[in-house]
Amino acid sequence: MQKDQIIPKIEQFFKVPEQVADKIKNIAERVKGGYVLIENRPRWDGSAGHWTRLPVAKMIFHKPTKLWKLYWMRASGKWWFYGEYKTLNGVLKAIKKDKNSCFWG
Repeated sequence: MQKDQIIPKIEQFFKVPEQVADKIKNIAERVKGGYVLIENRPRWDGSAGHWTRLPVAKMIFHKPTKLWKLYWMRASGKWWFYGEYKTLNGVLKAIKKDKNSCFWG
């Protein structure tokens, strides 16, 4: 998969239904070493201003092993290792399934 195809693939996989698109957006951003999935929501108090950005998961492709490494963010703000996957689809499915409630709470 080409690098320019990764962000659209992540965003498409986590696209929210049209009826709530004005209340929540999931976006992917390129960061040093990988990609971060971010949940964006309006401010909790309903006031105008920047939306709240909550990092959900970090994905890094490790070239030597040809594996994707997945991380979740602890309450401390530090990324913790979650697992390794052979494909980006495997990573995205693990985030969506969230069997340990690390990503979506």
